[in-house]
Amino acid sequence: MTATGWSFSKQLVGRFRKVGGGVAAAFLALPLPVPLPSPSPGLVPAVHIPSLAVPVISTPALPTLDATPASQAPAATAPAQGTNAGASDRAVKPTSAPGDRGRGIPIPFTTIYISSPLDVALLGAVASLPLLFGIWLLLFGRTLREARRSREAQVRLMVAADLGLRPRDLASMTTQALFELREKSAFDELTGVLRRAAGISSAEREIARARRHGTALSVAFIDIDGLKAANDRRGHAAGDRMLRVLTQALKDGLRAEDVVFRYGGDEFVCVLPDTAAREARIKLGEIQQAAARAGVRFCAGVAELLRPDDVVSLFARADKDLYDFKAQRGEIVPLPSKGKKASGERTVTA
Repeated sequence: MTATGWSFSKQLVGRFRKVGGGVAAAFLALPLPVPLPSPSPGLVPAVHIPSLAVPVISTPALPTLDATPASQAPAATAPAQGTNAGASDRAVKPTSAPGDRGRGIPIPFTTIYISSPLDVALLGAVASLPLLFGIWLLLFGRTLREARRSREAQVRLMVAADLGLRPRDLASMTTQALFELREKSAFDELTGVLRRAAGISSAEREIARARRHGTALSVAFIDIDGLKAANDRRGHAAGDRMLRVLTQALKDGLRAEDVVFRYGGDEFVCVLPDTAAREARIKLGEIQQAAARAGVRFCAGVAELLRPDDVVSLFARADKDLYDFKAQRGEIVPLPSKGKKASGERTVTA
C-alpha cells in the first residue's frame, strides 16, 4: 500500500471512531440497540464492532392500600421500554383515605370491622338482643303477677265459701287473715274435732295417699241415737254432753293418724287409713262398748275405698250402709242398767 492510501485509511478510521463514539452515545441513550451503519466495503476494510446491550431497570410497583380486591384491581402499567428513567419516577402513586385500612368501618375498642350490609344486619341483631330480653322479662313478670292474682282470688273465694262468708265481706280481709280465720274455725268449738270442710279436705288427702301407696282405707258414718229426744226432754245441755262423750270415745279408741270430723248435727265421719272394712267394724264395736258404758249409743255404717271411688261416692256408700242398718234395726249395744255392770253388752252387726 502506498503512503497516500495509508494516510487516507488512518483519516477514515479516525472519522469512523468519532462517528462511532457519537453513535455509541446515542445508542446508550436508547433502550434498545440500534443497528450501526456499516461503511462501504469498498472504502474501509470490514471491521466487526460488537453491539452493546443496555439493561432496562424496571421500578417495582408499590402495593395499594385500597379495599379493591386484587382480582378486580387494574393491572399496574409497567413503564414502556421506550420511556426514559425520568418517566418512571413521575409515576403517580395510589393514595388511600386516612383511616381506611381496606377492612371497612372499625368498631371502637374491638378488632371488628364492618365492610358489608350483612355485617350491619348482624350487628343490629346482636345489639337488639338485650332489648328483646328486657321486653320478654317484662311480659313474663306481668303474666306471672296476673296468674298469682287469679290464683289468690280463687283461693279467697274457696276459703270464704268454707267459712260461709259473702264475697263482699272479702274486701276488708287479706288472704292471710282469711287463712288464720279458717284455721281457727277448722275445729268445732263444742266437740273439738274438725268441721265439715276441713274434714273433707283431710279425707281427700288420705284417699290420694291410699291410691298412691296402694293401701286400704275405710270410712265410717256415725249417728248418735236419741240425741233429739235428750234435747227435748233434758235440754240442749244434755245433748251437748252426749256429743262430747261420743267424740271423746272416738278419740280414745282411734289412732292418731285417723281423722274424725263433725259432718253435721248428730253425724260424725271417721277416716281410717290402712284399715279394711272388717277391721274398721271391729274397732268401732270396741268404741261402741266404751261409749255405752258412758251412757251413749250410736250406729255406724262402713265403706272401703274401691278403685272407681272418689270422696263423694265413698261417703255415699258409707252413709247408705248406715241407713240400711237403721232400716233393718240391727242390734245396738244396750246401755247398762243402774247398779249393773255392762259385761253382757253386744256389739253392732252392721
